[in-house]
Amino acid sequence: MDPKIALLWFAPLLCGALIPIHAGMNAELSRAAGHPLWATLLSFGISFVCLMVGVAWLRPTLPSLSSLHAAPPWAWVGGVIGVIYVMATMVLIPRFGAAAFIAAVVAGQMAMALILDQNGLLGNQHRPADFFRIAGAALSIAGVLLMQLGKTS
Repeated sequence: MDPKIALLWFAPLLCGALIPIHAGMNAELSRAAGHPLWATLLSFGISFVCLMVGVAWLRPTLPSLSSLHAAPPWAWVGGVIGVIYVMATMVLIPRFGAAAFIAAVVAGQMAMALILDQNGLLGNQHRPADFFRIAGAALSIAGVLLMQLGKTS
């Protein structure tokens, strides 16, 4: 494998490692704020400030109204999904634990990713759901089930 490509795989691995940390932080913020909605608002407020710092620092070109208007309607729903996910971490991590929650998230991601790739949806290139891809997703789901076998609460 090309060393540059191998290095690129570090980015999604790092992002994956940050997700359970982020989820735990969200759950703690929710406890401190007294309600997941307040904690979500605070979390996204901090995200907004960080984005504004990034925009001020990098000074990307402002998008045109015509290019924004050309975006498909479904492209604008990502923020809603972000709110749902952040609130889910706040409510479910304390109940299920970080490992079980993240395992279920990954299994859901794998299943949906297969559907998106298989059908070339949401701008994804068509990639057939062959035996290996389906088996990988099935193993993710099996991992969630295995984690629940030893569940004590």
